[in-house]
Amino acid sequence: MRRYIMVAGGFANGAPCPHEGEYLESFDHDADGGRGFATFTSNPFEAKRFPSRLAALNFWRKQSTVRPTRPDGEPNRPLTCLTVEIEPL
Repeated sequence: MRRYIMVAGGFANGAPCPHEGEYLESFDHDADGGRGFATFTSNPFEAKRFPSRLAALNFWRKQSTVRPTRPDGEPNRPLTCLTVEIEPL
């Protein structure tokens, strides 16, 4: 069965990202009051694995449960602060 992993492309707002090109190892959507917390790795075999591209995309778009909306009323999806590529492992 093929597995998929996420690679950080950069911050969605264009700011420099220290994790660009690294693999997402873990992400807690509810950490830091709903702002989220990620760990990254340079080893693709240590990256968080997903059973499909759709599962990875859904994880990237997941809302925080402790702060489901942003101050502007839009969904709070903390991982979408990063652009990502979803690659087969």
